[in-house]
Amino acid sequence: MMQIQRLEERCNECGLCVKDCVAGAWQEIHGQPEMAAPEFCNQCGHCVAVCPKGAIRHEGLDFNQIRKVDKNRLDPAVFREIIRSRRSIRRYKAKMVTDETIHDILALSAHSPTASNKQNVAYTVITHPAVLQDISKTLFGFARKLYDKTRKGPGKVIYRFFKMLLPGEDPDRYMKPMPYYIDQADQGRDYILHGAPVLILVHAPQKGSFHSENCNIAAANIMNDAHSRGLGTCYIGFLTLALKFSASLRKRVALPRGRKAYACLVMGYPAYGYTCTTSRKKRSINWISEKT
Repeated sequence: MMQIQRLEERCNECGLCVKDCVAGAWQEIHGQPEMAAPEFCNQCGHCVAVCPKGAIRHEGLDFNQIRKVDKNRLDPAVFREIIRSRRSIRRYKAKMVTDETIHDILALSAHSPTASNKQNVAYTVITHPAVLQDISKTLFGFARKLYDKTRKGPGKVIYRFFKMLLPGEDPDRYMKPMPYYIDQADQGRDYILHGAPVLILVHAPQKGSFHSENCNIAAANIMNDAHSRGLGTCYIGFLTLALKFSASLRKRVALPRGRKAYACLVMGYPAYGYTCTTSRKKRSINWISEKT
């Protein structure tokens, strides 16, 4: 069984390990904090992180990764600038992102929260130009064929029916500009992966709960971290959707058996920068408090 110990010579018996242990592994026994049920531990690391005296040794954690929090570097103004200045990038420089940089970004993303601390999010990184081009051509080719079929005969009727089945959605948003997209694509523009040098699939087990949430939290952290490093990213929802239905595409991107890509994003150096932030619609906020 996994060894979790309280070092009595260091412990000041503050009891924070007990208070912060939602699993019930740490409990108060005879007025002292004790590791009462190690089998309940989900290795979240809260007990180690909250202990002010470094009095806990946990066999399931890598203590080489554990250090004191530098609260002086927690700056809301910096975080606000990252969030407000980040853009979805759809034009990239012909410049590769180093493997080391990608590793650093994904290593930090591993600190993203996961439900019940399952830590079952993983990544597939594709930088092979031929594979990236093949994915883009395949998906745009499908969209092009779909557009052609909706312009005439039975396809036109089916498309109208399809729109009725999607209240609140607007497929015309993509279909009406298709002639322009096709013309631009014929001139070499990549409307799927945007010519980015890196594609990252964020995946988790096919079965189970909260996998989409876990992967998209990780993806958001990847995007913000990348932006702080001068890199650009963009969610590729069409690829996420296509991977859901296409076994051949899943094989092409070497998605491991039993795994599902819940988020896909491209990464690279933006072809140009953005001088200003932009605006956002005001969000509705409903309060339930003593004041109401």
